[in-house]
Amino acid sequence: MASHNHYSPFLARIYDKVLHIPVRNIRRSVAEAIKNAGAGKVIDLCCGTGNQITYLRKAGIAGAIGVDISENMLHQAWRNGLKDVCLKMDASATFFDNDAFDAAIMSFSLHEMRADTAQKVFLESKRIVKPGGLIIVVDYSFDNHTQPLGRFATRAVEKMVGGDHYRNFKNFMSNDLLSEFSDGLSVREKKRFLFGAVGLWVFIND
Repeated sequence: MASHNHYSPFLARIYDKVLHIPVRNIRRSVAEAIKNAGAGKVIDLCCGTGNQITYLRKAGIAGAIGVDISENMLHQAWRNGLKDVCLKMDASATFFDNDAFDAAIMSFSLHEMRADTAQKVFLESKRIVKPGGLIIVVDYSFDNHTQPLGRFATRAVEKMVGGDHYRNFKNFMSNDLLSEFSDGLSVREKKRFLFGAVGLWVFIND
């Protein structure tokens, strides 16, 4: 993963406050899917500020950890009391054993990476999640379920961020990379949020 500080210190500090209302139902749905599956050992790949882990803890899932390479986002996670839970590590090449986790989460992360890096992160999730475990992805999805407002708002936000982030987003969407990465995996559950612009996929690691 290219940069250790993809997000500025300022953006890391305000990230959860800005996104609280748009993502809270998504975070709860992820936690619910993991709890319903009885998954105990969970890893949040590209965990950022650790916000999803906070929701997992509220749902009674204590055995969750996160990894990220962005120092600014991790510092915010540590300020949030997750010093020993959110670890600095490259999500595309972790140090964990094969089949070490019951579930892995990739939330709003794959679209902002170069395609080859995003694929490596997805493959790493398959390696470290046990067979029959969950691979959960939350990311953008444009199809006939997406309302015009969802498309417009998503593109506007991503274009505002700009740079490599926006270029990677456009490539992710135009080439439907998530379908490519997840080809062959069974889908246990799928939900849509934010005017259909965001999808939540619960894959089974076959």
